[in-house]
Amino acid sequence: MKNLLLVVLAGPWLRWLPVLTLTFLLVQGVQSTESSAAVSIDDEDNLDSDDSFASDNFVDFDIHLSSPRHPSYFTKQWVDHTGVTQGSSYDKDYTDYQWSQRFYTLADYFTRPGSPILVILGGEGPVLPDAQGHVKYPFVQYLAKIYGAFVVQIEHRFYGASQPILSQDIQDARDHGKLDPRVALLTPDQALHDAVRLVRFVRDQLGCSRDKFNRRTYCPIVTIGGSYSAFLAATARLRFPYFVDMAYASSAPMLYYAQQVDNDNAYYDRITKVAEGAVPNCAQAVKTTLENVVAYYQKTDNAQAFDPSKLGVCNGTLPQYIQSVPAFLDEVVMMVGYTFANANMAYYPPTTKNDTMLEQACWAFLSSEDHQSGILIRERRRGLGRPRVDEEASVHRLSNFFVSFLGNSKDATCFDMSAQLPSGPKASISSGDWSGVGTGSSGESWDFQTCTLLVENIAFGPKSMFPPRAWSLEWLTKHCQDRFGNVIPRPCELVEEWQFDHMADHTSRVLFTNGLNDGWSVSGPRQNFSNSVVVLNFPNGAHHSDLSHYPGHSDATTTEDIRQGRFDVQVTLAKWLQELP
Repeated sequence: MKNLLLVVLAGPWLRWLPVLTLTFLLVQGVQSTESSAAVSIDDEDNLDSDDSFASDNFVDFDIHLSSPRHPSYFTKQWVDHTGVTQGSSYDKDYTDYQWSQRFYTLADYFTRPGSPILVILGGEGPVLPDAQGHVKYPFVQYLAKIYGAFVVQIEHRFYGASQPILSQDIQDARDHGKLDPRVALLTPDQALHDAVRLVRFVRDQLGCSRDKFNRRTYCPIVTIGGSYSAFLAATARLRFPYFVDMAYASSAPMLYYAQQVDNDNAYYDRITKVAEGAVPNCAQAVKTTLENVVAYYQKTDNAQAFDPSKLGVCNGTLPQYIQSVPAFLDEVVMMVGYTFANANMAYYPPTTKNDTMLEQACWAFLSSEDHQSGILIRERRRGLGRPRVDEEASVHRLSNFFVSFLGNSKDATCFDMSAQLPSGPKASISSGDWSGVGTGSSGESWDFQTCTLLVENIAFGPKSMFPPRAWSLEWLTKHCQDRFGNVIPRPCELVEEWQFDHMADHTSRVLFTNGLNDGWSVSGPRQNFSNSVVVLNFPNGAHHSDLSHYPGHSDATTTEDIRQGRFDVQVTLAKWLQELP
């Protein structure tokens, strides 16, 4: 122990001594358990056969000038790292093609080689420049300051400006009767290879040693993410243990992707419970309103006779694929569902001030104006049971909800229903992810990912505040084939290949965190896998709440569980950094 501490005092980790000292008092050492789930390589130097990283081959990257305000571009990224497209099923072999991937860096706190590199992995959306110079997760910026770390923030392939192929390539493959190239290229595995190759380049530019035993100049790699990117952060450590030293994964939906959430209704049941806790009577008010709206429209027999504008839909914006009342009602409920899902993810800190999106969504169904005008009859106040709203009032209420939350301005009088669609042919509001795939090109990419490897069994059950609607693999398969052609969901492929359902058997130094108010917490690991694959649960937390706020800013609103959790994260990561060879 004394010799180990002398190394720390003599090396670049001196700044962590207060945290490390406390760590040694609280915890004991861990055993590394890296094994068969890792990429089959002998050492980190064999991760990539092309080692010719020349600085003049990269656009707009200066370590001293780069920041979250200005993107850099890695122009030697491989389109197909693993040679999957060499098969005859694909229209083109992309093995020798390269592309330009967008990323950002933060060097403000980096002192010298020997300090960590914190890698924020991108998820299902673009990573845009930040005018204030902040990285996506404020807590990561705080950790960088504590550890003197360099930060790399990577945009996921097929999102934002990071497009490895042309849209014409997809159409050509379809015209030639070949597999959509995204089947091989838009995968977590390709994204992880992107990250390893890009970060390896950045690390070399920083002057960091590749030798883990050269403690003076070796820069430990810490992968970090929230939600889907948390899944990537954790599996990066699992798949590339010789390159990634540890992972911090917040709100990672590991159980969905392992197909281990047995209850299809769990997600929206959790959102219902949290909404009811935020605003009493919310769940019943939403349920009653939607039941009444369904009953109102079911009186109409065909799409020609019903009027979607009564629910706030702007004239001419009803998606063309909606040709029946049942199809319309399915999409109406889906829009309400994913609006509450988005509000649920942002429900931090939980307050009683009615200033969160979740509370405002609830109050849209419990408005005081409607009560004053007599539309809402609160029979509960007279001891006669639950609130009752008639059908006409429910239609009016839901119209106001849609215009308020989905309209394009504060002054909107209707909302564009077609604007809720992702890009691409045969798009629909009900898509691969029933918590919402999003809109535009990012929505199309996420729809594709949840149609292939990232299958999520999310349904509306009878205990939720939404009309029941069953999810099935058969429904998903039909949707995906109608949408993308010969694409078949493969829900078990990743977990069978990577074995991330048994993390403790295959890896170490992975930290999971969950906000228990988050609907996605039903899919997050809730108990420690081992003494080095650990879990922190936050009763007041929402979707990666620990990452999304900077400690010290509005700290009066930070709940004690998140405050303590951030300290525990600092201690855990510092301990693992100290334990490296």
